[in-house]
Amino acid sequence: MILAVCPNPSVDTYLYMDTFNMRGSSRVTNKESYAGGKGIHVAMAIAESGEDVSLLAFWGGERGQWMKEECEKLGIKCFGPKLDNNNRTCITIKSAGENDDTEILENGSEISEQDYKDFIKVFKQNIAKVNVVSMSGSWPPGAPNNAYAEMVKICNENNIPHILDATGIKMHKALLEKPYGIHINKDEAEELFGTNNPDKALKIIQDDIKIVALTAGSKGLYLRKDGEIMHANVVVDSVYSAVGSGDCLSAGLSMALANNKNIEDTAVLATACGAANCLRPELGMLYKEDILKLEKEVKLLHL
Repeated sequence: MILAVCPNPSVDTYLYMDTFNMRGSSRVTNKESYAGGKGIHVAMAIAESGEDVSLLAFWGGERGQWMKEECEKLGIKCFGPKLDNNNRTCITIKSAGENDDTEILENGSEISEQDYKDFIKVFKQNIAKVNVVSMSGSWPPGAPNNAYAEMVKICNENNIPHILDATGIKMHKALLEKPYGIHINKDEAEELFGTNNPDKALKIIQDDIKIVALTAGSKGLYLRKDGEIMHANVVVDSVYSAVGSGDCLSAGLSMALANNKNIEDTAVLATACGAANCLRPELGMLYKEDILKLEKEVKLLHL
């Protein structure tokens, strides 16, 4: 069983328009909404792949209840504190031109100290039931800066392998607790380690982080595992949207970890999952048949 953690779920909404005018009026031609937030995308990708997955999140108001029901329809066991105020909404603009895939992200409703303690309590209660944890994304306002650090510490104390995908001060604090694995992109590598060169960043990151996945957009995945470094990439002819691809890649990493895959198979699965997300219109979602096809097309290079 894999546990996906999503502290800050969102109703992810596509707004379709012919042209998105940055300083003028833009008319919406269609609107679609999905259950979202990085951890929810991870859980949905794992469920679609046929693996057992549960999901810990804050469920806020009517939006939170709707998202929980959408996830449960996919066979995902959901739990976590309920909030009175609604979860956030995040908008992705789909239009012609350079402004396509513009994202507008809400922060989320503020949580109390007790809400946070309840979240950690539920996490502790369920940690013994899983063999891998995936922690992804932002926290709502009100969460302490050491939120992920505390969860990493709990995982380490219980010998639970885990993958962390986070940014900013919460990632900085979590690194002090030596997470089992991390997923970052080039910009985050520069912020954390002073270089956006994937090869240099992987060599700078401390050896006690057992898995480091560094994504570089169209240049693919740079993966360090068990002292080896691997580059993996796959060409996708038609990209519908790359939004959520990093989350699907995290899902691939988590599934590979749960199934004790070697570095080559881990790189292939993670890369195929990330690319599969680009092929379909659903936001942050993939399909198993696309993963199986793309796995055969991933190119690997030992560095």
